[in-house]
Order: sequence, then C-alpha cells, then structure tokens
Amino acid sequence: MKVALAAFLLIFLLSSAYASKSGKGKPTDVSGRKPAGLDYAAPHAYNVLDYKLFMDWYGVLKNLSPSYDGIMQVTFKADSSSPISSIRLDYGPQYLFVDSAFSESKRVTVSSSDGFVRVSLYREYSYGDTGTVTLYYHVNNPGVANNDQQRGFYIYYPGEEVSGQSVPHTVAYTMSEPSDARYWMPCYDDPSDKALCQISIRVPDGFVAASNGTLISKVNNGDGSTTFNWSEDYPVSTYLMCATAAKFAVIQRMYVENDGVSIPVQYYVYPEDSAAAVSNAECNIDTVISMLKFYSSLYGPYPFDKYGMTGIEPFHYGGMEHQTITTLRRSYEFNRRVVAHELAHQWWGDMVTLGTWKDIWLNEGFATYSELMQLQHLSQASFEDELNFYADQFFAEDSTIRYPVYAPPPGYIFGLGEYYKGAWVLHMLRNIVGDSTFFAIFKSYRSAFAYSNAVTSDFINVVNEVTHTDMNWFFDEWIYGQGYPVYASTTRTSGDTLNFYLKQEQINAPIFKMPVEFAVYSGAQETTFKFVDSLESQAVRFQYWSPVDSVVFDPGGKILKQTVAWSGPITPEPQAHSISCVNYPNPFSGTTQIQYFVGSDSRVNFKVYDVLGREVKTVDEGYRLAGSYTFVLSGKDLASGAYLVRMNTDFGSKTMKILVEK
Repeated sequence: MKVALAAFLLIFLLSSAYASKSGKGKPTDVSGRKPAGLDYAAPHAYNVLDYKLFMDWYGVLKNLSPSYDGIMQVTFKADSSSPISSIRLDYGPQYLFVDSAFSESKRVTVSSSDGFVRVSLYREYSYGDTGTVTLYYHVNNPGVANNDQQRGFYIYYPGEEVSGQSVPHTVAYTMSEPSDARYWMPCYDDPSDKALCQISIRVPDGFVAASNGTLISKVNNGDGSTTFNWSEDYPVSTYLMCATAAKFAVIQRMYVENDGVSIPVQYYVYPEDSAAAVSNAECNIDTVISMLKFYSSLYGPYPFDKYGMTGIEPFHYGGMEHQTITTLRRSYEFNRRVVAHELAHQWWGDMVTLGTWKDIWLNEGFATYSELMQLQHLSQASFEDELNFYADQFFAEDSTIRYPVYAPPPGYIFGLGEYYKGAWVLHMLRNIVGDSTFFAIFKSYRSAFAYSNAVTSDFINVVNEVTHTDMNWFFDEWIYGQGYPVYASTTRTSGDTLNFYLKQEQINAPIFKMPVEFAVYSGAQETTFKFVDSLESQAVRFQYWSPVDSVVFDPGGKILKQTVAWSGPITPEPQAHSISCVNYPNPFSGTTQIQYFVGSDSRVNFKVYDVLGREVKTVDEGYRLAGSYTFVLSGKDLASGAYLVRMNTDFGSKTMKILVEK
C-alpha cells in the first residue's frame, strides 16, 4: 500500500494544480443542481461534489493476484434539513470490501449491509456543509477463474477462450451501466448525482491506462510501474466513469471548433490495429473528426475537453459512451454506425444525463436518431432504409412484449423500444414541427440542462416552450403510452370531390392523434393532402378535379405504423376542414392583428408576398390545436404598398390582402 498511498497523495497535488486552469465553458456550480422535473429518485442526505480515486492494477495486470487495492475520497455537501452524522454509499457485496474509513483525517467506523456501506462522520454536518470521507478498499474478482462471474471490473489474459474466441492481449477495464460502478469503487451509484472526478491507475510499465477527462500526468514510479492520473472537470455520473488498461497504441488528431478551441481526438487500439485507425475505409480518426463537426453543427460545440475511444477484446457490448472515453468492442472500433452512436452520447447522455433509468430513451433514443441523422447526411436513401429496418425490428420485439418507452419493464431497459421506437419518436416530432423548430428544441434543451440531469417531463416542457404550444398529447401516446397505430384507408370519388376514409385498428394501444398525409396520383401529377387524425374512424373531403389513378397513405413514411386492408362499411360521412383569417386595422403602419381560425389541429405559418409575388417575410406560428388565435404582424420592415398574406396549414391555405401606409 505504500506505492498506492504515494500515488494517491500525488493526485491530490496534481488535481489541485490542474483545477486552477481555465476550461472551455466549464460549469461553475456542480453542487447538486437538479432540473425542475419531479420524477427523480428519492433524495438522499448529501450530494457528491468530487470523487478522487486511486486503483492499483499492477498485480492483476501482471497476473499476480485476482484482486486490487483502491482508495476513494468522496467530497460531499450535506443536503438535509437535519444534521447528518453518517453517509451511505453503494458497494458490490462479494466483490468490494472496505478495509478502513476516515472522516476528514480521523478514523471512523464503517458498516455494510444490503449493498450499502455506511460511514460514520467525526462530526455532524448541517445543510450546506462540505466534508470528505476516505475509504481504503480492495476488490476481489471471482471472475478471473470464471469469466461469467465478472462484474464491474473485468480482466482477461492472452490465450483465454471467451465466447469461443481467444483473448489476444492482457486487458483490464470497468463497465458500469446501469448500476455496476459500485462493484469497482464505493460511490453513490445513481445517475442523478453528477460530480467531478479524478482517477489514477497504477499499471505495469508498457501498459496505457485511459480514463475520463484530461491526462494531467504520467508518473514513472521507478519500480516497473507507471501511474496515469486523469481529471474530469465536468460533472459525470458514476455509470459514465471508467478506466481501461492494455498495451495500447495511441493515435491522436486535433479537432478545431469554429471558435478556434482545439480538442484532442484519440484512438486507443491494440498495436496491430494502429494503421487501420488512420486508414480504415469505413471509419478512421479523420471520420470521427468529421462526425464531431456534423454533430456540433446540429447541437452546438462538443461539450468536453477531449474525445477518446478504446478498442478492446473481449467486450460483451457493442460500445459504451463513457464520458470523453468511449469503450468499443474491437470488432466495432471502426464501425461508422457504432462510432457515430457513441459519439452522439457525449451530448445526449453525458453532457445532458438522464435523471432516472425510467428515462433511458433520453439517452438511447437520442443517440440512435443522431446516428441516423449522421447517415442521412451521407445518403437519404440509406437513412430511409435504416428507419424502415428500425421499425421492423421494433415491431418484432413489440409482438412478444408491449411496453411504454417511459419506464420500461425489468429486462428491457435496453430494449428496442428505447432505441428504435425512441428514435422514431424524435423523427415524428421533427416531421410535425419542422427542421428549424426541431433543432431549436435541442439547442434549448442543451442550454437548460447542460452538465446536469433531465427527465422526460423536462424535455417535454422544452418542446412546449419552443413550439409555443401544448405537445403533451404527442408524448402521452408515444412515450407514456404503448404500441403504435395500425391504419386502414380507402377513398371514394364523386365529380370533383375526393373522400378519404381512415380508421385505426390497433389493440392494447391508444387511439393516436397524428398529422397524416395522403398522396393522390393522376398521370404524372402528385398532390399531397394533409389533415390531423385523432379518431378511431373518420373521413375527410377535398376538392380534386383530375381523374384519380391511385392514392397512397403516408407517402413519406413519416409515421411509425403498420397498414392493413380496409374491411367493413364505408363510414362515417366526410367532414371538410376549414380555416379563416381577417386582419385589423387595414391599412396599417405599425402593426396589424390577424384573427385566424383552424378547424383541425395543424401547423400554421404566415408568408407575406409583395405585388411581384416575391416572399418578403415568413412567421411560423408552430403547431396549433383547433380553435381561434391572434397573430400580430409587424409592418416596420415593410415599405408602403399592397401585400398578400397567405396563411398555410396542414390541410389548406387562405390568402388575404393587406395595405401598409407610412
């Protein structure tokens, strides 16, 4: 323990010096910030401010011992109205054993039961007080003899057979999601409590230890070992903390943000993979930099000081978005889709972290759709093919078990509903509100919850604020509800009137309210009609003057749905959707009020045209429920004269003439 203690003291000195350095956009307050959502786990008596962790992996990597020693210092702030005299941490029974504990510098008693360790404090702490506890512990790894029993911490040696494959190199790593951090370090193991962290790992010379944040030092201990000291200066949840060690080759490039900030991008790979890290045709380090540029254009600047990836084998997952240092299965380290998915998590999952595991779709649905948008950036056809694939895969799972996206049942926290249906929910939201509003939602979401936590209700509130309307109905059916619509449709024509009939036939699922489209084909002509469907069975009437060759429902594939053939009678009677608008005063010089009515829920915008038919102004009113509204049009940027104002909805438009006099 002498080497361990020396290294642990060293990280205090180094991390204190490093903390004085300025960082880009670092949050100034990480003391238990919580958003407004009410769906969090029950509060605990303190908030963790900082973890300082040392792990001595020298013996396990040299295959000298199945266990390692660790030291964890937890800095906390009391968050209880009553003084606290102890704190409770999570730990993994049969794996992690606490040997001694200190409160500040005084030895204190520690007890463990039911997956918790309780550390006595040498004094009482009142609300807002800060303190530290230090735990000396060791981790026994029964999985060294039986790989199936490894949990939290994993170690593999060359020549071992794992899942039918031979292990190529000695490798040790941690893997925590959702709640296995407690098996390799004592901590408050809940995603809602984010903290800063410094992680130091002692390894044999020749090994490289990667972890969260920035490498502040690499210390040669003079005894055949090296200690890597890492510091993460942005709040991180325990499931996103990690350490990985192997004889890596490290490939690095620099990504430069638009504001000139340079960010290291790194591949940690086995030496025989180092050439592919710079030349693989599907994905290499330059590809990752191009993805960073793409995501930054959508979501704002990359949120951390570095981005790294470790490629290891064996790894029993495709990838894991550890904050700033993704872990990838070796066979996926140059897989463009997997790399794009895990990179997107740095924004959605790491910078903005789910508040509870009920909200896992906020991580996985967002990263999956980001992965799809990165694909769309390259090929619209590939994007559409993959959306259809996701739908088919989700339908297959849904046929065996049906559950809401929010709060999935045990065993389905990583089900296809969270990934594929979650991605489809975002795709449908994008189609409803339009691209500009959709990406404004994400920027507002980032602004509100960067480096903190969010729950589903928080995201919905952001959507409502940005769209200036109530979109709860959409999330009630698609996130809190279960299943998907099953549509049957048919048409009848009479003279210049086209009647379109639609009904929903799903079972064990709600009746879905959705903007829907159908395309009418007449020769080479295609006309698309839109309306809002919210009934089990309804019909709408449109004017159409050409012979109808065919009608296609949802021609753009914008809804996660299945379709079946129409059966039964043709009912009910079709209803015409109506809109109207009028303004006062007219003429006007400053502003005029436009009173408008929509007979069905719809997107609404106003476009202003001059007498030559040129568009001079557009105002998006967002998504409006059926009813009457007032829109104030400013004329200060319009010259005197006549203009046409067109009110556009999902099912028609209305044009009026206005006069500006100055």
